[in-house]
Amino acid sequence: MLGRPVVAGGTVYLPVAGGRLAAVDPDRGRVLWCSAPLTEPDTGRLVPVGEVVVIPVQGEYGRSGYVALDAATGTVRWTRIKSDLHRVAAAGSTLVLWNDTYDERAKIAGIDALTGELLWENEFQRIWRLLVRGERVILDAGGLRALDARSGEELWSKGYGSALPEPGSPLPGQWGTDNAAVFHAWKGGTAPELSLCASDTGEQLTATRFPRRALRHFSRPPTLLDGGRVLFAESYGRRLQVYAHSDLATAEPLLELRLARWRFTSFSGNPLCVGDWVYAVAGRRYQVYAARCGDGSGLRPLSATAPDGRAVRLPQTVAGPRHLFLSNGRTVAAVRDGRVLWTTATDTYDSWPVPLGSDRVLFPSRSRTADGYRLHCADAETGRRLT
Repeated sequence: MLGRPVVAGGTVYLPVAGGRLAAVDPDRGRVLWCSAPLTEPDTGRLVPVGEVVVIPVQGEYGRSGYVALDAATGTVRWTRIKSDLHRVAAAGSTLVLWNDTYDERAKIAGIDALTGELLWENEFQRIWRLLVRGERVILDAGGLRALDARSGEELWSKGYGSALPEPGSPLPGQWGTDNAAVFHAWKGGTAPELSLCASDTGEQLTATRFPRRALRHFSRPPTLLDGGRVLFAESYGRRLQVYAHSDLATAEPLLELRLARWRFTSFSGNPLCVGDWVYAVAGRRYQVYAARCGDGSGLRPLSATAPDGRAVRLPQTVAGPRHLFLSNGRTVAAVRDGRVLWTTATDTYDSWPVPLGSDRVLFPSRSRTADGYRLHCADAETGRRLT
């Protein structure tokens, strides 16, 4: 049985039988190494840090443990058997661990990634969000503040606001940090504003104002999109808004939608934006809806059926750079520009697709003889299996 693959640091990591972790070359499909057995490795929170790959494992009494594997060989470098810090990110040669739960005070610690040695630790009332910019850790903890990732020293602190992860960042601070000199921050309230700030000082460099009345139904900060856009979504209220903000003093609306109550009660999961298209899943039958920014039309039902007649029922969604991928555990499909391009049967309970760049996608499937499992790399546009 194969687990969900993850792409990190230019390598594909995949849980395989016996609790082991396999590293795979994404270009050739060759297995680079396979680790010793681990206890329920969680690839969804795997972090590459220089010479090691750190992966959370199941610890005692529900706590998380961590294992650091040599990135070249897969051998164990160090382990932390017990830890109540369940979130993880990389900052240079430091591993940053923290928690953001409601029932306990938010703790944060810096760990040497090569040795597992504790470098520093701190505690806050609550850590709402965390970003990494180079060797700095920016916290949304009752106000924005920055810590030196290696020493834990506070570098600066500012007023209230929410630090926002960059587009395509599955874990805030882990990816999407090409420009370490700046970060985006959101301030709601009576004067909604999106700012671009300097990460070394926290000073505001630019600001874009948003209409307060138009955003009164949205309680959460927006999601940054590519192309200088942001997405606001309210699940229960069935509302979507997309704004352009880049180089603008006042944001310009690109898409404003409110879905009728009789259609469904709420969105299932967060709406996603790929290119100029917004997608949302809703209703008891998990219907996929699509809308294009700027054309004036609303969300329309998307038939998750390929030209060959194969359909994906009750799908979940995964966004790639150019495509939206659908999966229901048995079938995988690709969507571009509001149209299903292809579907393929996988015959596995968990065939979660993982985008590999802009033109490929990974997904596991069961062999034709039903006696084993395979990891496939397919062309994102056609579905043709490359490996």
